[in-house]
Amino acid sequence: MKTGRIVRTTLAVVGAVGVTASLAACGSQVATAEVGACVNSSDLEGEITEIPTVDCSEEHDSQVFFLAEMTDDEFPGQEGVQAAAEEQCLPAFEDFVGATYEESSLDITFIGPSQETWDQADDREVICILYTMDGSTSTESFEGSGL
Repeated sequence: MKTGRIVRTTLAVVGAVGVTASLAACGSQVATAEVGACVNSSDLEGEITEIPTVDCSEEHDSQVFFLAEMTDDEFPGQEGVQAAAEEQCLPAFEDFVGATYEESSLDITFIGPSQETWDQADDREVICILYTMDGSTSTESFEGSGL
C-alpha cells in the first residue's frame, strides 16, 4: 500500500511534493489549470504563476486530474493545504485513472495556494496532478488508463 507520499508543500515536485503558487510580479494572477491538461513535471518546479500544458499526444509525464477547493477563511498553513490535498485528491484518483491509488504505477502531487495568493488573490484552489513515478513519458492521456 502506498501511503504518505503526498508530503509537506514545498517548492519542488520531485518525490510527490506539492508546489506553491505565487503571484505574478505585475498583478494577482495565480496558476490555474483544467482537469485533463497534460504537463511535464520539469515545468512545475519552484514557485509558479502559470502551468505550461502540452497536448496529451505529445510526450508528458503528468496530468491534472482534479481541482479541489479549500473553504477555510484563514490560510491554514502548508500543513492545512497538504491535508486538503490528501482529503480531496486521493478519492478522485481512482475515478480518473481507473485503478486504485494502491494498485497504480502513478503518484500524486499538487499545486496549492501560498499565504500570498490566499491573501491577495483569494486563491483557494488545490490542483491535483498525477505523474509517473519512474519518470517515463506517455503520448496518451492517463485518464481511464488503469496505470
